[in-house]
Order: sequence, then C-alpha cells, then structure tokens
Amino acid sequence: PYAIINDSNFFGDFNNAWFYTLAFCNGILMCLPNLDNRKYRIVLFTGRSVTMAFSLYFFLVFLPFLPLSVIAIVAMGLGFLMLAPLLLFIIHLSEMAEDYKYLTSLFSRKLILRLFLVCFLVVPSIITANFILQKNTLNKTLAYIYSPNYSKPGDIDEKSLKKTIDMIKRHKKSDDFISSTPYISSYFNWLVLDNLTLSDDKINTIEKIFYGKTSTFNSIDRIQNEFVQITDIETRSSYDKTQNAWKSWVDLEISNMGNARFLSEYATTINLPEGCWISDYYLYVGDRKESGILSEKKSAMWIFSQIRNTNRDPGILYYLTGNKVAFRIFPFNLEEVRKTGIEFLHKEPIKLVIDNNIIELGNNEETIYENIETEDIVYISPRQKEQLNSVKRQPYYHFMVDASASQDTNAEDYINRIEKIIEKDPIKSENAQISFVNSQLKALPLTENWKEQLKNQSFEGGFFLDRAIKSCLFNSYKNHSRSYPVIVAVSHDIQRAVLEKDFSDFKFAFPESDLFFNLDENGNLREHSLTDNPLIEQPLVYRECMFCQKVLEYELPDHSIAYLPDNNQPSIVLKNDLVKVTEDDIKDKNWRTGLSMQGQWNSQIIHPETSDDEWLNMVKNSFISKIMTPVTSYLVVENEAQKAMLKKKQEQVLSGNKSLDTEEEAQQMSEPSLILLIILLCIALWYREKRKKQVVH
Repeated sequence: PYAIINDSNFFGDFNNAWFYTLAFCNGILMCLPNLDNRKYRIVLFTGRSVTMAFSLYFFLVFLPFLPLSVIAIVAMGLGFLMLAPLLLFIIHLSEMAEDYKYLTSLFSRKLILRLFLVCFLVVPSIITANFILQKNTLNKTLAYIYSPNYSKPGDIDEKSLKKTIDMIKRHKKSDDFISSTPYISSYFNWLVLDNLTLSDDKINTIEKIFYGKTSTFNSIDRIQNEFVQITDIETRSSYDKTQNAWKSWVDLEISNMGNARFLSEYATTINLPEGCWISDYYLYVGDRKESGILSEKKSAMWIFSQIRNTNRDPGILYYLTGNKVAFRIFPFNLEEVRKTGIEFLHKEPIKLVIDNNIIELGNNEETIYENIETEDIVYISPRQKEQLNSVKRQPYYHFMVDASASQDTNAEDYINRIEKIIEKDPIKSENAQISFVNSQLKALPLTENWKEQLKNQSFEGGFFLDRAIKSCLFNSYKNHSRSYPVIVAVSHDIQRAVLEKDFSDFKFAFPESDLFFNLDENGNLREHSLTDNPLIEQPLVYRECMFCQKVLEYELPDHSIAYLPDNNQPSIVLKNDLVKVTEDDIKDKNWRTGLSMQGQWNSQIIHPETSDDEWLNMVKNSFISKIMTPVTSYLVVENEAQKAMLKKKQEQVLSGNKSLDTEEEAQQMSEPSLILLIILLCIALWYREKRKKQVVH
C-alpha cells in the first residue's frame, strides 16, 4: 500500500527511501520461519524488535482511518489496502509474542525485555540524532546570517545545510489537511524548530546565499491606501522636570474616502529623530478606547496578521530599520473615521513628519539643555555639536566583487572595470580594498596581487552583499581612522545580490553619506542608497564634489575619535561596544532609560553575535520601561480572546530561537491522541486473549 499512499498524499508524505527500506526488511522478518534454534531466534527477535517501531508507527497513523476502511471495502474493495498496516502490526505483535515465549524459556525475562527495549529505540534514536544534527546546522546557519561575528569568517557545511533545508521543506506544514509526515513532522517541528517555523523568505535567502538560487520577496512594509488619510491632528506636550524630557501625545483622526467595495487599511512610516522613542499608544475600537499592549515584535505581527485576515480591529506600531517605524490600522469602511494616538518621549523639541504633515512637539522656552553622558553612552545635542571640530576624512575605494556561481566568466571584465575607475581617480585608491563575495567573504588590499586572486577565485554560491557591506561598515567604525570606505559593488546583475533590508541600523557607521555604488561596464559609478531600497539605482544628481562631505570629531575617553554627521540633529555615541543594561537601570517611561536601551540595541548592531544572549533582556527591559524598541511592538486588539492568543504566541516565541519565525498555521487533520490509541490497543489485545480462552474451553 505504500506506493498508493505516496501517489495520493492523502495520508501523508512518505517519500523518504527509509520508509521503503524498513518496509522491505520488516516484510522479510515477518516471513522468516520461527525455527527451534537459539542463536537464530535471538537474531530474529532483535531484528523484529528494531522494526517494531516501524509497524507501531503505521498502526498509529492508520488507526483513525479504520471506520473509513470498512466503508472502502464495501464500496470498492480498496479498504483492504488501508487495513494492511493495522493487520501488519497485529501480525508483528503475534510473532514477537512467539519469540518472547521461546526466548524466556532459555533466558531471563528481564534480559529479553531489555534487549527488546534497546532494539525498539534504535529507529527513534536515529531519527532523534538526525534531527539534533539538523537543528545544530540550522542554528549555525541562522547565526551566520542574522547574528554574525564580523571579525570571524563563517564555516558552514553546505552539503549538510542542503539536507537540512530540504528536510524543513518536507516537514513544514502544508496547505493540505495533514502535516507532511504524521507525528514525525510534529516531532521535527518541536525538536528542530521549537514549534516555530522558518519562513519562506528565510528559506529563499539561505538558498540564494549558499546555492545561488534566484527568488523575489514580497514585502508588506509599504502597504498604503491612498484614500485613507489623516483628517485632523492634535498635539499635547508636557515637560517633565524630574527627568528634563518631553512627553508628547499626537492624536490623529483618520478617515476613509475610498471605494466601498473593499475594506481599507491605513499604513505609513514615521521617521523618528535620534533620541525620540514611542512610550504609549491607543486606538478607538468602536466607542471604546483601547490602550496598546507592548509585546514581542514577531508575536505582535503574527497576531496582527491573524486578526486582519478576519476583518477585525487591530492597530500596530513596530520598527522597520533604523529609526523608521511602521504604523498600521485596519479596517476602514467607506467614510469611516477612526481615532488613535501615539505618545513620544523626547529630550528636546522635535519635528515629526507623518504623511507630509509636519508636527512640532515641545518648545525651546521650557527645555533645559544639558549634555548627557553615562558609563557607556553619550547623547550629543545639536547645541553641543556646534562646539565640535569639523574635518574632512580621506575616502578610499572598497570594491566588492560578485564571486557568485552566475559570474564565473566575468573575471577579466571585472579587472577592466576596476582599472578604469582607478585610472579616473587614483587618490581614492591609495588604501583601496577588494573583497570577493559569494556565500563567504575574502578581503585583501588592492595591492596584494588582486588580479591573480580574482582570476583564481572560486565562483560559487550567491552574492551575499549584505554580509560584505556590514563587515566593511563594522571595520570602518572600529578603526576610528581619518579615512572611510566608498563601497563599490562590481557585478553584472546587482539585482541578484542578497540584501536583508537596508543598512539604516548601521547609520552611525557612515556619517559622511548614505550612498554606495555599482560599477557598470563602462567604469561609471551608479548611485544606490544604504538607507532606502539599496538595490534600486538612485536618480542621477550632479555634484560639484562627490566625496567632500565633512564630519564632526568627538573624542572618547580612551582618546579615540568618533565621527558624527555634520547636521543639526542629535547623535548617540557608544563609549563601549558592549553595553549591558540591568533591571535596576530601567524606569517607567524614562528618557534616560530609552537612551540606555538605544545604546543596548546599537551594541547588538555592532556585535550581533551577542544578540542571541541579549535578546530576551532587551524584550524584558522594553516591557518594564513601556518604551518600544526594535524587538517589541505596540499592538491594539479588540477582545480578551485575542489578548490571550497574543500571550500564548509570545510565550512560544520567547522560548525559541530568535531567528525563527511565526506563520499562520495551516489547517490540518488532528493527529489522534496517543492515550486514546493505547486504550484501543489494550481493548484489542484483551479481546484477542478472551477469544483464545473461549476456544480452549
């Protein structure tokens, strides 16, 4: 019946060759005669004990279909195929009972039972050991991509990773009524994925990085309905002299003037100034004012998606990258007016822009200007910046050559391009660097036989430009030098580059400009933005001097220099790379607490290898302070059931790997309770023994 099972996929996916191997071996063991030979029977008992797990597994899978098999027998005779696994298990039990009776006449019962238990656990133990290896491979890969150590090269076994990804695809819950492989998929999801999942986007990213596969991602961060607009804005600002900071409410009235056929959504992005945080949120649900719940970000976004799909009333705020915050409310009926409000915590007067509406919060008259410096962090105000020294650092090229599998014939062309740009501007080539970028990264000075290195380069995998740029920015930030990199990607198709999002979180590492470049076939630099759609070429802008931006010098306690953008905005500087924030440092809706948590987040950007350990602390600190951070989100839900669902999902997420995802769980047939199945098995065995006694009498 296994071939029929495979073709229909009604009972599950049993394509793995081990199912057929075990079925073949089990069939032979069942057909072998029970000879009166001690060594032979021990070997036979051992083999049958090993395959007993196989027979038991299919018995549990097919037992719920027992009533259906009777109907199928009457209807078309195919029900016998459905009964085969059930009958096999009964036969297997019977043969094992004969073996047990024979061997216990020669050996002690305890010895035979121990032998059975050890052999029975062979198959489950192999499955478990394999799953643990997959879990280690997956965690190592996720750490390499999402929590890397920029000072160390990666070391990923790509063959093992390929098996892991294929296994994840097989065991991911499908759109059918049942999971891919009954029970085993659930066990895999529990042991390897912590009952979470690996999203399709992340699977695509892994395959692009290590195997050069192409795919496109559909982002939901830019959802916008042109007919849903802000129709009224009110502000309330109060200066808290106990902490010398402002608390400001922005109350919004939002109206839908769109099409009556569909429910509409309001969505926008708010760019927060440096040193400004969100500390509260509300949304009117009908006539009831609902306060926002501060929750873990992935859990909140999952709940928002679930509620939105049922056309209920969620509202959400969450960080995208850098200081960009997504703000979404759903649904809006035709001409419906909804009210909402956000509280901002800020040190000085600020200007916010929400959908082209300029909102001024706070005033200079009440503000007490002061320099803020803690053990780990410095907040530098625009007034303090006026006292700093302005300098022009020396730029140098850092070429990032696409060494992916799709570019293996382009070595000579790349050399010609790079030589052309060097001839045009030799000044920026004095300290130039070159990196060969595929799934790994190899960097060297441009003077060290770079042409030979490029010709001998192994072109394989994908173009992991995200890792290359972040490594470059990390090294530039750590060097504190009077020079800075001009990042130049060298590729025939930059659209194939693997970029997670953008580099706004790293903004403190490129104070001169947010531009990087793609070097075209004519040796011309095509502009791209590090902070907005990096893969999209920017419109051509004429500049008298391309690399003439000045920056400000700020001397740190160790006499190294931090370089700040020369603008009229505040800046946050880390005195130490590793920032620790304890519960004792956290106060409710306190601006200095927000500063500490911002320093903690910036520390994770520089050293993401520590984020797995610090993630839970960051979430907890956000909860205590009621200040939203990049790992949390403000969410409004409609009722207590949704709040309970949010709490349950959050507990699940916080107990798992931070790089795993939440997804909508597809409907599937419930796997029958093991307790119920055991009870039914006991009844069957009792009935069998009763029939035997009746025959004897």
